Amino acid sequence: MSHGGSIVVKALSALGASRVFCVAGESYLPVLDGFLDYPEIEVVTCRQEAGVTFMAEAHAQLTGKPGVALVTRGPGACNASIGVHTAMQSSTPMILLVGLIASHDRDKEAFQEFDLKQMFGSLSKWQAVVDRADRLGEYMTRAWHVASSGRPGPVVIGLPEDVLFPVTPDQAIARIECTEIAPSQSDVKAIKDMLSQASAPLIIAGGGGWSDQAISDLASFSSASHIPVCTSFRRQDIFDHNHSNYIGELGTSSNPALIERVKRADVILALNTRLSEMATQGYSLFSDDQKIIHIYPQAEEFGKSYMPDMAVQAHINPLISALAASGRLDGRVWASWRDEGRDAYQQWTHIDLAGGGGKWAGADLSQIYAFLQEHLPGDAIVTTDAGNFSGWAQRYLRYGRPGRLLAPISGAMGYAVPAAVSASLEYPDRVTLGICGDGGFMMSAQEIATAVHTGGKPIILVCNNGVYGTIRMHQQREYPGRSSATSLSNPDFVKMGESYGAYAARVKHADEFPAVWEQALAYDGPCLIEVVMDPAQVTTRS
Repeated sequence: MSHGGSIVVKALSALGASRVFCVAGESYLPVLDGFLDYPEIEVVTCRQEAGVTFMAEAHAQLTGKPGVALVTRGPGACNASIGVHTAMQSSTPMILLVGLIASHDRDKEAFQEFDLKQMFGSLSKWQAVVDRADRLGEYMTRAWHVASSGRPGPVVIGLPEDVLFPVTPDQAIARIECTEIAPSQSDVKAIKDMLSQASAPLIIAGGGGWSDQAISDLASFSSASHIPVCTSFRRQDIFDHNHSNYIGELGTSSNPALIERVKRADVILALNTRLSEMATQGYSLFSDDQKIIHIYPQAEEFGKSYMPDMAVQAHINPLISALAASGRLDGRVWASWRDEGRDAYQQWTHIDLAGGGGKWAGADLSQIYAFLQEHLPGDAIVTTDAGNFSGWAQRYLRYGRPGRLLAPISGAMGYAVPAAVSASLEYPDRVTLGICGDGGFMMSAQEIATAVHTGGKPIILVCNNGVYGTIRMHQQREYPGRSSATSLSNPDFVKMGESYGAYAARVKHADEFPAVWEQALAYDGPCLIEVVMDPAQVTTRS
């Protein structure tokens, strides 16, 4: 016999959870109590619920297992919703457990009451409220399965107090192994037949859930067949940037030459990407003259943005395995097409430091990223926020396993710091660099305290220009000379970082950065590097 909270934790242990993230709440005290009996699960106490779900999302991206987040009702759930939205748009498996009021108080606007299903209905794959303690194991198993299967995504489970507190018979937990949808032999043959008829084929790789083997198989197939590969928005870590077939990223910082190249492609193999607004440059990238082969694990995505000439419902890992095993295509006819794309990528990512960077009043980000290009370890994990500053990380840093890029497809500010904390806990021996603007940093800076508390060692790079840079840029484009609501007054970030227990330093000129970086690497704890930059340096194209 166990109380309901213990059954929830038992289920998490049986399903394979190793770390969970929470802000404690009285609505789910039995669950917190249950963790004491399952020490194999690390409980990370965060400082705000947005940090909880951001950390869980990052954990899921790194491990491939659902990230588990726990928050309390009402305000806690509202704060947590941003991470749920991020997980949904990033196709990341997540389970958000929300403590709720007792069932007998429902529909009276009790303290912190809210309608869970209504609130999360458009933000998650499945929403449910457990109504009986003897069904807790059933709901937890189903949540894990739904979050992981098909197109992965977040699931939200409500846990009323009257379900958690009572003692109930223990429940057997049966873990369901999610079988990935494999393509048929005829599917693979049809894909290769269409590609073989191309004169300028192109692969767009995106989405989550790629295994290391699938990434290796994609490299092998594209290399043997001379097909150029680009990645969708913030998915650069799918393909090694040093590989001769990689030609760039389709997103907010895309090479104009790459965009034109995609428009010239006659057959496009879209792998595991939704072909969303960002990747398709506002749904303007493709024409009726191009043939699209769309591979995705969920059939509902086909035709949502573009009607494909061929649609194959399959998971990316078995599909790429089958494609690589089927043999190469004779791509000699388009080898020069691949080489031209690679040359354009290398030119786009080359940082020309001629002139010494004296153009800007603050630290020149181009000089700093030239340093990071050369000195960031190949297995480093980089997390970014939303904002203009992210353009440098997207354009100039090189990714590809084991190095990773964790960035919100949803464009959520405040993601970088909690994601970096989570990544540092998962891989304590690897460099984790979280990059954010001053606006985004102030939305989640408190999670540095979580890093100190848990032993995380992320390096947080704050690009401080004193404005909401992206919005200011759009503002100046639409209303030249008229700025409103985009200026910021910031605290002393160095003192702020030191007060948390982090190493903190301010960089006013780019030539100061190397020494500060070395000190950060040597520090046994979290680090904060503030880069004071010129507000006029808004994009990599400036």
